[in-house]
Amino acid sequence: MSDFHVRASTPDDAVGIAAVHWTTRRAMFEDLLPPEHWNTETLGTRTEGWMRILAAGNKALVAEVGDKIVGFAMKNPSGPHLGQPPAKPIELHELYVDPAFHGTNVGHALLENILPPGTSAQVWTFASNPRARKFLQRAGFLPDGVTATDPDTDLLEVRLVR
Repeated sequence: MSDFHVRASTPDDAVGIAAVHWTTRRAMFEDLLPPEHWNTETLGTRTEGWMRILAAGNKALVAEVGDKIVGFAMKNPSGPHLGQPPAKPIELHELYVDPAFHGTNVGHALLENILPPGTSAQVWTFASNPRARKFLQRAGFLPDGVTATDPDTDLLEVRLVR
């Protein structure tokens, strides 16, 4: 297991968070999305997005090994998602771990720090993402039967609640 620590993000973390976000999405969804999708979802666009998000005062939790960000998580108040009303007051908005650090407890630590066990929350994930669904199920998140299709990817999403 890698030695890592979890801390609150700062605006200076945008590049590191974007790298984890893009690398993980690419590894997990490259075969599910058409090649042209990656023409617009680039590391550059992810970095610009995270610079805006963090500069606006939004916070994430980051996991670091040394001074390298290897994972991050973010929660938000729940709101409508793709036309579906929220089921819980809090939403796990993002949780990504660099694939090189899968299985090292980084994801578990991020989840427990951002949403302590027993916290009532919801999360949306792609139906075609069995790794994330299994991880979230072990943390008590179960499908509530609500689904929606992501218009950017045309992939089915499922809502999980606990």
